[in-house]
Amino acid sequence: MVHAFPTNTLSHGENGHYAAENRSICNLKEPVHKNDATNKAYADSKLEELRHADNSTKAYVEVLWGTIQIMENHITSINERLYAVTLEKIPSMEKQINDSNSYMMELLKISNENIKPEKMWEAIKKLKDIKIISINK
Repeated sequence: MVHAFPTNTLSHGENGHYAAENRSICNLKEPVHKNDATNKAYADSKLEELRHADNSTKAYVEVLWGTIQIMENHITSINERLYAVTLEKIPSMEKQINDSNSYMMELLKISNENIKPEKMWEAIKKLKDIKIISINK
């Protein structure tokens, strides 16, 4: 038989507790230090607390996961609505772009027909002459 505390190495105190290297081993209701001995009821109560803590943690994780799924659903819904709005707007945007392009092409045609490069050069020369005259005055 193996003895947990051999009697020849541990002294027995007046209060009935074993003393080992200035540490006493006793039946504590609630341990003070984490290395203290305690009774089974206390250990069972701590295990039960852990079990409940695990359940509350599990519940928290489930709530958090549910919230994440709700947010994913909201994001999906928003993306679907944005896509639908974009599809509705694309034809009118295309029309605006085409109208703008047509208008720009029309302006380019008018400018090419009415503004000849040689006439522009003459106008630039006249502006230059006017500036020189005004500077000399």
